[in-house]
Amino acid sequence: MDTLDHIGPVLIALPLFGLLAMIGVPKEWQNVQGWLIISFLGIPGFLVVIALMVNMPVLLFGTLFFLGIFAARK
Repeated sequence: MDTLDHIGPVLIALPLFGLLAMIGVPKEWQNVQGWLIISFLGIPGFLVVIALMVNMPVLLFGTLFFLGIFAARK
């Protein structure tokens, strides 16, 4: 099996999932730029967070802790 056999369907499916996710975003994000950001950054980022939560919960807890500190600073 070629690597493209695995990557190709994912690259086709992400924009379609992005279209589904566009239903729940604010009106100002409902444009082509927002769709591409959600498709190619938001959905894979969400999947990475889920993978980290399953495999390394301590790393995810530390990341959330430091994000909370950073958010409280602003």
